[in-house]
Amino acid sequence: MVDFDSVFSANARNMKKSVIRELLKLTVQPEIISFAGGLPAPETFPVADLKVAADVVFDKHATKALQYGTTEGDNDLKAELIKFEERQGVSLKSENLLVVSASQQALDMVAKLFLDPGDYVIAGRPTYVGAIQAIQSYSAKILGIPFTPEQDGFDMDALERSYAKTLHGGGKVKYIYVIPDFQNPAGFCWSLAKRKALLDFSYKHDLIIVEDSPYREIRFMGEHIPSIYQIDQHGENRGTVINLKTFSKILSPGLRVGWIMASDTIISKLVIAKQAMDLCTSVFTQKWLAEYMKTGKLYDVIKNTCENYREKRNVMVACLEEFMPKRWEIKWTKPEGGLFLWISLPKFINTDELILKAVQKEKVAFVVGSAFYFDQPEHNAMRINFSYCSPDTIREGVKRLARVIEAELVAYEAGHRAQTAPEGV
Repeated sequence: MVDFDSVFSANARNMKKSVIRELLKLTVQPEIISFAGGLPAPETFPVADLKVAADVVFDKHATKALQYGTTEGDNDLKAELIKFEERQGVSLKSENLLVVSASQQALDMVAKLFLDPGDYVIAGRPTYVGAIQAIQSYSAKILGIPFTPEQDGFDMDALERSYAKTLHGGGKVKYIYVIPDFQNPAGFCWSLAKRKALLDFSYKHDLIIVEDSPYREIRFMGEHIPSIYQIDQHGENRGTVINLKTFSKILSPGLRVGWIMASDTIISKLVIAKQAMDLCTSVFTQKWLAEYMKTGKLYDVIKNTCENYREKRNVMVACLEEFMPKRWEIKWTKPEGGLFLWISLPKFINTDELILKAVQKEKVAFVVGSAFYFDQPEHNAMRINFSYCSPDTIREGVKRLARVIEAELVAYEAGHRAQTAPEGV
């Protein structure tokens, strides 16, 4: 019998399961309220309009839609994406654009393109678990940078120190990975000043920035802030920022289509990487999306989605304030967009252990905070999603979550008193 471990590649042996995907297996029972997945609200999907667009494809473009396509992407869809980005102040040419099978493929392609075993990627502490997976699968490492207490971006002093220390130790840093808009998992948004500071840092050290922007359009509070890609384009225009986008959060994740914006030099290399992966993204889906985008209805979907998520976010924050135990160590982010918020708990609460109690005893689920760290994980936090559940379900789910945390506090205090009680008492 073949010893598979002996024939797997070093990269394959280095691959790790997605903690989130594994946790979702625990939440399939209908009685469980799940705040775990990053699921968009199904009621935002424009089913009828997408059906009409699909019919147009079959009526007008059936033979092309059912055939192989170019690796670079369907020209009709690329034309619509260029218009879409122009409305946001980004100027694009076709050669600066690559259609991909959603952002996760883009993260893998970027890692494949730039990383050798042992290389470093700068990223936040915490950061998106899918990016960690992609980086790990190419035997690279993450140089984790803390965020400021103000949650407006990296602690730039810590970034400078960590970068210098890594270089001094012989490490090689290849790129910076960031999610400036409603960061996953924490939900906060980088300030304009921090975006500019990071861009200046990248210029100073000749580093590429990979700007992951799946939630950028889902802003339901606050002021619009230019992307780092946009700041570079309107400034020195060095072309060293790679911007990743997806339809998963602004239309439907089931489409599995996204796009990469970058310099033509980088795009041409990414095309070669994609050819080895899947030849091309689904041509039918691209034609379908192009027909739908021509209607202009995507902007209404985004507007309605923002309104939907604003209500749910407000309900979740209000319920946390109402039901959570009143302790200074228990705090949460208050996002202005996106799908998530981050809850920090006292250091003595380990959410890796708490998740099983939450699912089994109170039928509520979250994602453990430790999943979002490459090394030296912090165990006293969790990510919860507000986009998927209804307001009533959010209210009930937060009640259940608060009960689990309250029980943990009571158990700790009882154990602590028992340990410190004088003998004979």
